[in-house]
Amino acid sequence: MKTTYVIAVVVIILAAGLGSYAYVYEQGQNSGNMTLSVADLSISGVSAVYIKFSEVSLHKAPANGSTSSTQGGWTNYSISTRTIDILNLTASNASVLGNISLGTGTYTMIRLYITSVTVTILGSNYSFKLMSPFAFINHPFTISAHSTTNVMLEFNLSSDMSITSKVFTPNIGIVVS
Repeated sequence: MKTTYVIAVVVIILAAGLGSYAYVYEQGQNSGNMTLSVADLSISGVSAVYIKFSEVSLHKAPANGSTSSTQGGWTNYSISTRTIDILNLTASNASVLGNISLGTGTYTMIRLYITSVTVTILGSNYSFKLMSPFAFINHPFTISAHSTTNVMLEFNLSSDMSITSKVFTPNIGIVVS
């Protein structure tokens, strides 16, 4: 009887240990990374466009067949608040805003928060009014386990800025690789 009890306890401990290991291992298997970077299409007459970025929010689609809001929805991610001169950044020299570890799945929308925009025109700096506190991108991309998805947000400065009224309205394209 005592031997049966000891065997039962050992089996329970082993099962709990294996279950914990499987859970932790599975969590590690269900994550990937996203590298988020920015670039622009240039505009004539402007020598610098300083954009201060502060945060990014991503919208994850619910898993197939799931209607639970815990399986999808908006999540905010911190990026180092920094100001980038975005003028003349292209796909080959885009500035990385951050690397974010994400759960696997499909993400459908991005909100890139912008704190300020300063534009240098003919040697003078001008603060531009922001029409929105964030750039909104509606473009799905997928995060796969054990891989990195590169997401480059490409500003189109000729349509983003009104030089005469000093207004900035972010219109962003996206390149996913």
